[in-house]
Amino acid sequence: MRNLHIRTWSEQKTGLPPGTSEWCKDPDTRAVYCLNNGKVFRVGQDEPSLLVDLAAEGLMSPDSECIGLCSLPDLQCLLIGISTGELIQVGYHGIGEVEEVGAVEAGLLSLSLSPDSEVITLVTADLKLILMTRDYTPLSETELHQEKFGEGEFVNVGWGKKETQFHGSEGKEARVKKEVHSEVTDGDDRRVRVSWRGDGEMLVVSYVSPGDQSAARKLRVFDRQGVLFSTSEPCAGLEQTLAWKPSGSLIATTVRKPNKHTVAFFEKNGLQHGEFTIRTSMVVKELAWNCDSTVLLVYGQVHSGEHVLQFWTVGNYHWYLKQTVTYGKITSPSWDQEDPTLCQVITTKDEVESLTSLTFSFHTDTSVGRTEDDLSMVAVTDGSVVKVTPMREAVIPPPMSAYEIHLDAQVESVMFQTYPEKNDMDNMYKDSNTLALLTASRFYVFQVIGASDTADSGDDAVKITGSGGNGYVVQTSRHRLVKSMDACLPRGAANFVLCGDEVLASVDHPTPALVVLKERNGSLVEISRILCESSVYMICGGIHPVVELQDASVLSYEDGSLSPSFQFPRLCSHIIQTKHGVLGLNDRFKLFLNEKEIAGNITSMFLHSHFLLATTMDHRLVAVPADQLGQPNLRWEEAGNRRVERGSRLVTSVPCHSRTVLQMPRGNLETIQPRSLTVLLVQNLLDSLRFKEAFLLSRRQRINLNIIVDHSFSHFMKNISQFVQQVSVEPEHLNIFLAELKDENVCTTMYAAQYTSKQTVVEKDKVEKVCTAVREELELQDSTELKENSILPILGTLVRVGNRLEEALDRIKKLRDGGKQSVCDEALRFILYSVDVNVLFNVALGTYDFQLVLMVAEKSQKDPKEYLPILNNYKAMPENYMKYSIDKNLKKFESALVHISRCPDNFDECLQLVEENRLYKQATKLFPVGSDNYKSICQSYGTYMESKRYYLEASLLFDRAGQADQAVRAAERAGAWQRAGHLARQAGWSQEQVAELCRDMATKLEEQDRGLDSAIIWKEWLQDPEESVAVLSRCRCWEEGIRQALDLGRTDLVQTHILPGLRERRDVLSSTISTTRDKISSQVDRLLVVRESRNKVHMEDDVEDERNLEDADMFSETTSVGGSVASTARSKSTLATRQSNRSKTSKNRRKQDRKVYSTREGSTHEDLGLINELHEAIASVPGLVAEVAQVVRGLIQLLEENGLEQLQNDTEALLTLCETVKPQIWPGQEPVKERFGPESTVEDIIRGAGPNNQYRSPLELMEPHLRFPPRYTVDPYWKVQIL
Repeated sequence: MRNLHIRTWSEQKTGLPPGTSEWCKDPDTRAVYCLNNGKVFRVGQDEPSLLVDLAAEGLMSPDSECIGLCSLPDLQCLLIGISTGELIQVGYHGIGEVEEVGAVEAGLLSLSLSPDSEVITLVTADLKLILMTRDYTPLSETELHQEKFGEGEFVNVGWGKKETQFHGSEGKEARVKKEVHSEVTDGDDRRVRVSWRGDGEMLVVSYVSPGDQSAARKLRVFDRQGVLFSTSEPCAGLEQTLAWKPSGSLIATTVRKPNKHTVAFFEKNGLQHGEFTIRTSMVVKELAWNCDSTVLLVYGQVHSGEHVLQFWTVGNYHWYLKQTVTYGKITSPSWDQEDPTLCQVITTKDEVESLTSLTFSFHTDTSVGRTEDDLSMVAVTDGSVVKVTPMREAVIPPPMSAYEIHLDAQVESVMFQTYPEKNDMDNMYKDSNTLALLTASRFYVFQVIGASDTADSGDDAVKITGSGGNGYVVQTSRHRLVKSMDACLPRGAANFVLCGDEVLASVDHPTPALVVLKERNGSLVEISRILCESSVYMICGGIHPVVELQDASVLSYEDGSLSPSFQFPRLCSHIIQTKHGVLGLNDRFKLFLNEKEIAGNITSMFLHSHFLLATTMDHRLVAVPADQLGQPNLRWEEAGNRRVERGSRLVTSVPCHSRTVLQMPRGNLETIQPRSLTVLLVQNLLDSLRFKEAFLLSRRQRINLNIIVDHSFSHFMKNISQFVQQVSVEPEHLNIFLAELKDENVCTTMYAAQYTSKQTVVEKDKVEKVCTAVREELELQDSTELKENSILPILGTLVRVGNRLEEALDRIKKLRDGGKQSVCDEALRFILYSVDVNVLFNVALGTYDFQLVLMVAEKSQKDPKEYLPILNNYKAMPENYMKYSIDKNLKKFESALVHISRCPDNFDECLQLVEENRLYKQATKLFPVGSDNYKSICQSYGTYMESKRYYLEASLLFDRAGQADQAVRAAERAGAWQRAGHLARQAGWSQEQVAELCRDMATKLEEQDRGLDSAIIWKEWLQDPEESVAVLSRCRCWEEGIRQALDLGRTDLVQTHILPGLRERRDVLSSTISTTRDKISSQVDRLLVVRESRNKVHMEDDVEDERNLEDADMFSETTSVGGSVASTARSKSTLATRQSNRSKTSKNRRKQDRKVYSTREGSTHEDLGLINELHEAIASVPGLVAEVAQVVRGLIQLLEENGLEQLQNDTEALLTLCETVKPQIWPGQEPVKERFGPESTVEDIIRGAGPNNQYRSPLELMEPHLRFPPRYTVDPYWKVQIL
């Protein structure tokens, strides 16, 4: 639904007299060469320069003519074909570079060049096709007129003859195969035409077969080697025009039929495939495709003698006439070989010859209002007809439309109002739906009226009809003509924009300028002209229109003057004004916001009232909030997006609505509701308290209904009454809402892209709070006693919470008891639909109400033979035992315990239930303390705790159960020696038994390194102070041992036990400190050696990894992180994990650890093994220091100072050594600096490291605590100062 707009219309005088017959352009230098009256000129900005005078050189006689002119850029020359058979090569650089490179005795009819400039094609006068290379080496010579069809001839597979086939409505007359007489038309110039396919692999030749009576024009297709492939089917009225579509699908030509003149399309197999009618009566001279096959140029001459250029496009198999350009005389129109938007032609007007250049671009003309009043009008031009569709009201695929506006001339421009807010203008312009149409001489203004309004336009030249013609009634809002006036347009005006009551346009003749047109005395006339530095490429309307120049500069138009704003990095063919700046999209899919590029893969865009919509090259529709466009780092990946069909383009998006229309590559339309736009509508509805509309829209568009609550929880809870009142009109709607509730906040997860600027709080227990509030509001609004009008939603709230099924069944029971049987049945059916029948049956059974159980079972599909025996068995039991049995069956063991505890005769079952389900805590609360049942429970509980090795708790429980001996043994195993001794005496144990118990406990405590506790037992309970001192000495409790010995006055114990122990420990510590110091020093030295050797190897690897930077252009600058270039670089610090894909056993893991921490010289990770051992050695130093302090103080107290000073000095030296080597073992580990993205070169990506390229130990392979030095604190007063 795009229109073809003329962006620039420039005329450059050639400086030559009229008479140019051929011209061409060099694709490299863009220079233009003309053959004018037998002379070859190079035309530029300056005076034309003569290259050669063919007539003066004797190379071209008055009777001969030029049959082809082409440029050979690699040879820096022109190739000219003369009808007499000569091939002339003319150099680019001046007079005299002329050479006859070949001659054909029979003469030449055509000269052309393949698209890749590799093959020269000649057609001789005796109808021979000659192909040769660009250095004039012949490739093939083929007879053009042959009897055979070609290599692509159809194969008869024997499906019957035409005479025996069914012909449908054509009748029996169709059995006879009609012969087509293809005679040469009167207007045929009998010239030979050659056209190449875009890939240069095939060419087609249009020629007139020899003979006077049998002469007919034919198309023959040849391959690149000159082999005939196919011949066209006989076609009456076939004309000389010829153009093969560059994409290769169709060959275009013209066919004149008795009642119409058509452009027909042939396939390469020679069969016709489609056509369209030329609506203007004219003689078609040439056809030409632009290089991307989107526009077909039809060049012809009308009866008045004027030459016409028509530009046609196709969509959904319908051909649209988009633009018509008329001149007095036109010579050889040609599309640019590289730029599909540039068409150039030599024109003659008033005996002045000019090179006219027309630049086009596609643009969808749609209304640009941002309010609900805008109908999203889309207008498509088709010659003198404008097809209009209000997309807000109806989406009608092209070539149809809601209605058509018929004018009496070609529509040159379609304009919608871009500045309806302007105050000082007529009311007819104050509507974004206002439509203005411009022809070559008239200006029309249309306003929107309702579908029921039948007001006539009042102008016979304007007709507004349904899409199918006058017989169709328009069912949507439509336009009505409100004003028509003459238009006095400047020569070559383009880029028309309706801005308020002014029309802005651009001109290039005589100088580039912005033109302001306005109504004066009933005509649209020019009122001012603002000169520009370069040609105006595009104008974008608005409050302050912006003008883009050919050099990508953007100017702002305000108060009749232009002021510079900024410059796009590249020329943009689609621009949109926003409050954050000007968006520009170029033909390379780059999207700019002012000077900054914000995206690089955008194919189309549209500014919605709240979002910027864009389609991407990976076939996605992206919606970015419009208020986020001004952010420094726009994050497209967080924007809402969805997949669309390949090649989709945005047509329009209805403002304040979610409807978005896209056009597929073939031309059909697809309407979608993007999630971001739908969520926006839901937000607006919720803010305006239109809960029912928000619910219906969310349900229809599959928006999670939690958004109704999560949009604003406080807002929802505050207006819960309105929500219930609106939605509960249909009870099932409220139940659907309740069923979809979940505690997750969808505004922070599912729809986070639509809530980026809004702070949302995750509400705890959301489902329960909402269900409770809805239920309370339903009960408040329902005036009936049993709330039967709202019973279904109420039950829904109880079911949704999950733990209120009993209450739901109780409400149903009340309805049954209240005589509301029909409501009860409906409620029961609902709850059975919502909850599994077995679950509901069990819940009903758990109420112990058998009538309720029967009611649920009768409404379910349960077999009475299945549940009736069970219910009868329960009824026969005593009440408490029945409840116990039901609860046990339902696995409600705590409730079952309560009921079985009330059955004194069934205590064995109670104890079994407790033991099987570990209900000891609950059971101890159900029986009186001291009762036999209580003791039995405690006995069992103690046994269980003892099995779990909770010996102290077991001792307490055995004590409560009256099992003293078991309590003592459990306390002994727990190490609670005070409790064990107390319980033993309380149980009446003999002195020998108690003493034996104390000796066993003292021995075990000493083994557990609890020397102080063991010493207390020996001294206080066993009355053996000497053994107490001995235990303290063996456990290295020097201070307490010295105190007890001195308190007893037993200096002999000091000499026999304490002093020898201190001396022995002094020597051990001295040896350990020396060994530790030597180990740390040697391992640090080895670690430094390992790192140095690894660093040398590492630097050698870097030299080997150096890449030839001259080949860097072979790698893509956009290579992804996971791409081949990044993955081939040698990693300097591979982040490896210590887990493989398969599950490893503990043995395998330990084996792997040993490999990693191996200190064997030359091992792979020797440095990591050394670091591991050094970490262990340094971490042990604080313990050594603390023990040294105790030993030194003890020996000084006993006046034994020999060797203590040296011990302290060695300890201090060890501490100093540890602090010194820490930076050497764990140097500052800088992270690997990997660079990716547009700022990085390929070399940066390959190397992946910063400037410091030294070897570093791969600490990532170690446990986290080993990657850093051990942390410890040493008592600053450990050293005795008097030594």
